[in-house]
Amino acid sequence: MKEGQREWILLCAVVCGGFFAGSVLPGILKMGSGTYAGLLSQYSLSRYQEIRVSGWELFTAVFQKRLSFFLFLWMSSYTVIGLAFHGLCLFMLASAAGLLLAVFLLQEGYGGALLFFCCLMPQWMLYLAAWREELFFLFHRRCWRADALPQGGAVMGRYDLKVLGKILLLCLWGCGVECFLGTWTMKIFLQYFH
Repeated sequence: MKEGQREWILLCAVVCGGFFAGSVLPGILKMGSGTYAGLLSQYSLSRYQEIRVSGWELFTAVFQKRLSFFLFLWMSSYTVIGLAFHGLCLFMLASAAGLLLAVFLLQEGYGGALLFFCCLMPQWMLYLAAWREELFFLFHRRCWRADALPQGGAVMGRYDLKVLGKILLLCLWGCGVECFLGTWTMKIFLQYFH
């Protein structure tokens, strides 16, 4: 088995393990029906329906967070422990998704699955595309040999900047969709299904 394939399998196992760990956490913590679980408390859901947030203010805050996250991962690709950083981040994101789905299912039953997808779609399709670019860049950097660099050559080349541009563009689109369309779909769900 090639080294790249081993790394992909490892990262897939990390994602599955993180999702499983997050989904069993409410059972371990004995959350019961999940009625007091933060975001899904009756108080929180009713307040969310009434909130009027400026889309641009929300976009600025979300874009700052997402951009710093993707830039950190992109820069970690140049380090020896870049794969470990990517694995840790994937595990944390997958466990958060598993926890969110489990709590939504406890609170809302099968409607919780729809609420979960309202939280994620469609912005996470763009974020997953950014993750894909990021992971391909990581594996490209890991296969690239430093001794192949010509004397006095730049460490960061045209390919690196092209990938960074793609990641930034996908992040920008994802944040726009999350802040404008994502909040709207959540409010529609809460209005008609809750």
